[in-house]
Amino acid sequence: MATFTVEIPDQLLSEIEQIGQPIQAVIVQAVEAYVLKNHQSSVMQTQTWQLCGTLQVAKPDAQAIVGQDDQGNLITNYAEQVDTFLY
Repeated sequence: MATFTVEIPDQLLSEIEQIGQPIQAVIVQAVEAYVLKNHQSSVMQTQTWQLCGTLQVAKPDAQAIVGQDDQGNLITNYAEQVDTFLY
């Protein structure tokens, strides 16, 4: 394990202390999140993409229907608007 020294602004340090976890744990979590976020090599590995492949709308709105697949299942454009529906 590597050891390093980092300067943290007083205001940020105060906010970290309010979390109630050791500063070292918070910094390790932040570094891990940064590394994982910046090493996603494919759009299909994102959580939003995975959700789009697993969620189905039983009765889609007529305006969202854009066609049918080979089995006659309705195709919607909800995936293109996922941010609107989830957030």
